[in-house]
Amino acid sequence: MLTKDQLLNALNRLSDELEALGLNGELLLTGGAAMCLVHSARDMTKDIDALYEPKTIINELVYKIAQEDGLPENWLNDSVKGFMTDAAPHEDFISLPGLKITTVSADYLLAMKLMSARYGETDYEDIKFLSDKLGLKTEEAICEIVMRYYPIEDILPKTKYIIEELMAETR
Repeated sequence: MLTKDQLLNALNRLSDELEALGLNGELLLTGGAAMCLVHSARDMTKDIDALYEPKTIINELVYKIAQEDGLPENWLNDSVKGFMTDAAPHEDFISLPGLKITTVSADYLLAMKLMSARYGETDYEDIKFLSDKLGLKTEEAICEIVMRYYPIEDILPKTKYIIEELMAETR
């Protein structure tokens, strides 16, 4: 698990490496890293899920930083791309020399978390945190957010069960 400080240090290292190469990178932060860094919902996450460019160079730098700093080789990865849609709203997070970091909006992050809905992970706590942060009090309000970003036919039964479970817990 990576702490907030480790995440920020790794991103600063990446920024420094890009700047040294005379390059500018862009990173769209999602997942647990967004929960830690943007929303302060928790103190740790296993990695940084993001979309980023220039992809090949950043992948090489991620490996280099992992080797030098003793981080997991996939401390930054784009495995989240399967949950991203073109409708994802972006918000500025931080700009570092050589690296601009944006994040998805809280409602989009909630929709993503509901679509992945992994039991045994931190998704349920993240979903609860984001629902509370957004002031969502009904199943309909939460479903509306998911359907804003994902086609109804892509919404799995497990997503609906988690919404029902969450609302039953708050009653």
